[in-house]
Amino acid sequence: MPRIVNPKGDSLSRIRLVFVVLATASASIALLISSGGAPAAASAAPAAPAATTGAATDVAQSSAAVAGAVNPNGTATSYYFQYGTTTSYGSNTPSTNAGAGTADVAASANLSGLASSTTYHYRVVAVSNAGTTDGIDHTFTTTTPPTVTTGSAARITHTWAGVSGTVNPRGQSTTYYFRYGTTAAYGLQSSPQNSGSGTVPVGVHADIYGLTADTTYHYQLVAQNAGGTSYGAVVGVQIGCFHGTSTCTGHVTMSHNGVVIGQRDYSIPADSGGFQNMVLTPTGKQMLGSNSTFHLLAVTVTATGTNGQKLSFVIHLARWVWH
Repeated sequence: MPRIVNPKGDSLSRIRLVFVVLATASASIALLISSGGAPAAASAAPAAPAATTGAATDVAQSSAAVAGAVNPNGTATSYYFQYGTTTSYGSNTPSTNAGAGTADVAASANLSGLASSTTYHYRVVAVSNAGTTDGIDHTFTTTTPPTVTTGSAARITHTWAGVSGTVNPRGQSTTYYFRYGTTAAYGLQSSPQNSGSGTVPVGVHADIYGLTADTTYHYQLVAQNAGGTSYGAVVGVQIGCFHGTSTCTGHVTMSHNGVVIGQRDYSIPADSGGFQNMVLTPTGKQMLGSNSTFHLLAVTVTATGTNGQKLSFVIHLARWVWH
C-alpha cells in the first residue's frame, strides 16, 4: 500500500490542504486531505440584558420612587418599570436608554397618581435585540393620610368664632389647623395643634379671632401626618334675607336623588345674604368621591324658614383634588 509522505517531515495533523494522487496497479485515486487541528469555534450569540429590581423610596400618599439596575451585556438596551396593584401590573413607565455597555447601569423612575393606603407591585424590565429580561417582583404600600371632617361654627360674635371638626390620625402623629377667609381661597389659618396618633376620630376645635363684624367667612379643617394631608369636606350655599327688618332663621338641607347629604340651621341678619357652610354626610362624601374629578353632582338645596316660607333650588358640586 503506498504511503502519504510529507516532504517537510511535519505531522500530518498540521497539513491544511493537500492534494495527493496515489498510483495503484488498477487506477489512480485522488484524495483531498483537510486537516488543521480543532475546528474554529462559531461566534457566540449576544447575551440578553440582565435586570435587577431594587427598593422603592420616598413612598408617599400618591407617589413613590422605584429603582433597580440593568446590565446591557454589550447590546444597546432600554428599560422601563411595570407597576400595578397585582402582578399583572397594567401600567408602564416611559422607556429609558441604558446604553450598550457590559456593566450595571442604575435604573430609576418616579411613580405618581397612586391611591393611598394601597399595595403596589413593580419590577424593572430590560429590552434589547438579544432578548427581554424581567426583574423580580417587589412591592410597596402607599401611606395612609388622616381622615377629617369639618364641623360647625359656634359661639359666633362680631369679631371671633369657634370652629370644630374631627380628625382620625390613622395611627400616625398628626397635626391639624383650620384655614379660613372671606372667600373659598381662605388665606388665613389657625395655629397648628396636635391631634395625637390614635386610630379613632377625635374632636378638635379652634377659636378664630380678629374677624370683621357682619362678614361671611369660609373655613375648613386640614390635618397632616407622614401619610399625607387631608381636607375636610365642606359645602356652602348662599341664602338671602331681604326686604325685611328681622333676622331670618330656619333650616337648610342638601339632597341628591332624595337622599339628604348635608343640613344645618341658619340665622341671617335682616336685608343681607348669608353663606351657609354644611358638612357632607358619609353618604354625601361617598357620592361626591365616586364622581370623576371635576364632574358635577347635581343636588337640591331646600331652605325652610321658621315663618314657613320655603325656597328650593339646584346647584352642582365638583370634586376637587388637592396636590
